Amino acid sequence: MRNFYLLVVSALLISFTVAAQDPAIVTLEIVETPLTSGDLPFTASGQQVWGDYNNDGLLDFFQVSGQGTGAFSGLYKNNGNGTFTEVLTDITMLSLASAVFFDYDNDGNLDLLIAGSVDGTTTAALTELYRNSGAPDYTFVLNESATFVGISAEGGDNSSRLLEAVDYDNDGWTDVFMSGNSGSQWEVSGNSRVVALYRNNEGTFELQTKPVEGTENFVSMNGGGIHCGDVNRDGYIDMIVTGYVDGTVQTVTDLYLNKGDGTFKYFADSRTTFRGHCQGETIFADINNDGWLDIVEVGRDVNQGWASFANLYINNQDMTFTKSDGSVTGLVGGSAVIAAGDLNNDGWLDMVISGWGPNTTFFYNKGNNTFLVKAIDPDRARARAGNVNFVDFTKDGNLDFTIFGYRDGGGGTPENPTWPNFLLKNKLAEGIANNQAPSSPVNVLAKEQDGNVVLTWGKGNDDTTPADALRYNVYAKSKVDGKTFMFFPADAATGMLKAAVNGVRPLISGLTYTFKGFSLADYTFGVQSVDNAHTGSAFAIPSHETSARITQNDLDVMVFGKNGNIIITNRQSEPVSYKVISINGKNLMNGVCYGNDRLELPVTLKGLYVVQTMDMNRMKTDKVVIY
Repeated sequence: MRNFYLLVVSALLISFTVAAQDPAIVTLEIVETPLTSGDLPFTASGQQVWGDYNNDGLLDFFQVSGQGTGAFSGLYKNNGNGTFTEVLTDITMLSLASAVFFDYDNDGNLDLLIAGSVDGTTTAALTELYRNSGAPDYTFVLNESATFVGISAEGGDNSSRLLEAVDYDNDGWTDVFMSGNSGSQWEVSGNSRVVALYRNNEGTFELQTKPVEGTENFVSMNGGGIHCGDVNRDGYIDMIVTGYVDGTVQTVTDLYLNKGDGTFKYFADSRTTFRGHCQGETIFADINNDGWLDIVEVGRDVNQGWASFANLYINNQDMTFTKSDGSVTGLVGGSAVIAAGDLNNDGWLDMVISGWGPNTTFFYNKGNNTFLVKAIDPDRARARAGNVNFVDFTKDGNLDFTIFGYRDGGGGTPENPTWPNFLLKNKLAEGIANNQAPSSPVNVLAKEQDGNVVLTWGKGNDDTTPADALRYNVYAKSKVDGKTFMFFPADAATGMLKAAVNGVRPLISGLTYTFKGFSLADYTFGVQSVDNAHTGSAFAIPSHETSARITQNDLDVMVFGKNGNIIITNRQSEPVSYKVISINGKNLMNGVCYGNDRLELPVTLKGLYVVQTMDMNRMKTDKVVIY
């Protein structure tokens, strides 16, 4: 018994020691000449959004931003060699602006929604939808029939998180949430403050004027931001919005729970649970890796003399939350924007907050609901009143960082810029390995129920992100016209997530999803795992489709072992996803082998390995012995 007691004590001490260790700090390196011609714009007050708009497997970016008369919009194509080329477009230039990539017509091409001010004032707000023409030109064409209320940020220090694109009613068409300043009286609210939901009716958008219980609109506000996520894990996307309401109530944070019938229910404890703010952001993020979305609220409390604050609300899994303020967590508040993602590949969600108060500061997750605080390095990339992103623009599996805005104390020199706009490559640090994609979900099932298709699955696994913390993405592809709905834009063949906004993505938290009005006869389905570094696995298909859709040993792919490497040679033009599994069933590697390509995957131990290769319709399983 004494030996058992000592073992337990030793294990506890080891666990405590590991938990107490500070997270590793990555090295960020500025890409000094990111463009093939010209420089990135000197600007602030807007958004930089990332998306593979031309379907070449590389993340490109679009930026819309500016203050006063300095409106700007620009599209930049990723060349795959560390450089970007600006692409000329007819997209309207806006300031105090926001943007989002999403596929509103399910044709597989990323479309673009932008909102902002035409002339730099708060009275000239505009919202425009641009359709992606697709191959071969991939041009953005204004959809003149799409009518959205025009909104912009209320000022240069306000958040640009004004738009969210997500399917709230599970009908297979991506809808749009908006919050901002309309510049004039909006007929729904009777003032200039906007919180709006536009339902996507198979490619056209309809304003929902009574989305709350079917009787009223969301409480209108501006000056904050809007975000979506499934906070109660019921399979339907919820919405949280923050901002200024009126002279009496002033700043609030309101949470709306999706009822699953096309309407929302107001979370009655919103204003006693959350503090409410302006000039900041409130986001959903699973901080403690339990698979339930927590809430991070950063901003300025107008009700308390514009006091800056940062609160973390841990989800207790019963629609109650445990609050920790900045004195406990280490988070720093103020007029700020947030990006989130696993920057150092330790499996925990980190954050960067940029604005008044925090300036530009990284918060490395310690795993105990507190953070290691680290100012940005190199300092010349420090900025506020702009935008930050965690995004893998180098396609090495690791989250890189981008930032633009105004630099306090800037001298207008290259080493001390006034308006920084930088792309920074994540060089990791000693002892940090490249992030690997998670394994696909297991035991995927699809069944028809009450005129719907219910998709269920078991957890995937990952090299760093715990299985409980993995999130999921699903698709439904029509057998009639080939149109494909992706819950979040992704490449169905490779699993690569095709869009990024700040590193905060409205993915699925649970292990089930209901496709409203779908049938097994008319659609095929898939589900993928996504880790905390926003890397997606290959899509897995339901077992009911396996015999009908997956043909064994029909891929033109060679797999064999040589000199301590697993060799995969893809002799067909289409890419295939691969998975390397150890003899004890552990997933070791995941990835993509592109058409007419050859990969050499080093393995450290001799022995037997199982290698699965798969495209959308076929799968091949090989056994490889490494001597």
